[in-house]
Amino acid sequence: MKETQAVIERITRLNEYYQRLHLAVEDFITEIKPGHSFLARMLPERWDPYLREHWWPVAVSPNSIVIERPGSIRYEPGQIVSLIGLVGEPFRYKRTLRNVLLVAYDTAPTPLVMSIPALIGNGISVTLVLAGEAAQYPTSHLPPEAEVLHADTELNWPNRVMTVGWADQIFVAVKADDELGHFAHVWKIFRELRAEIPKTYLFGVFQPIQPCGVGACHACMIPLRGSEPCLICTDGPAVDLTTVKLD
Repeated sequence: MKETQAVIERITRLNEYYQRLHLAVEDFITEIKPGHSFLARMLPERWDPYLREHWWPVAVSPNSIVIERPGSIRYEPGQIVSLIGLVGEPFRYKRTLRNVLLVAYDTAPTPLVMSIPALIGNGISVTLVLAGEAAQYPTSHLPPEAEVLHADTELNWPNRVMTVGWADQIFVAVKADDELGHFAHVWKIFRELRAEIPKTYLFGVFQPIQPCGVGACHACMIPLRGSEPCLICTDGPAVDLTTVKLD
């Protein structure tokens, strides 16, 4: 874990709901993988009663990273950002992976976006399902090889049984207001679609508030079945839902 400064070089609008910040930064570049994130604060430093914001990278290039943020927040080129990271662990994909299902359920798919070109580049088929509020997310900038489906608020989409059966692994992001409750609902839906959910098949991508990012405060603790709780900042963000105590 280290701190560095980045400069906003330019800003691009995806639509009225989403924008991308193109940051010039020297540290972290070669280390960033899908699943990593940052804790960010705008500079100059001043006394601030609020925690750092959780920022997700969606693309990496030499000496720069791209961050996706809500379109309602105002940023300006030239602004300086303090970044602490890298937070979390990379997504844990199976060695025999062929098909991946990514699901954004009533939340932005931002935590999942960086994995899409990486997976496709390795010859892996990707389907992205956008449900509820996630339907506001534009998809024209995504690789054309990625299949994009839209679902309703109960995660119904065309050919759902076939899509779920086809997937070797599934990664789901949900609205952060009640993650355990939303993941319990996701679990119930997928249990109805499959007689059994095997280990390392269905992952929840958790996005709790993270005051420290290093496992010191235990604010991002998630209860597990039959073992000690895990900390999302050090063990997450993707957690095998077969191990999570959802009830």
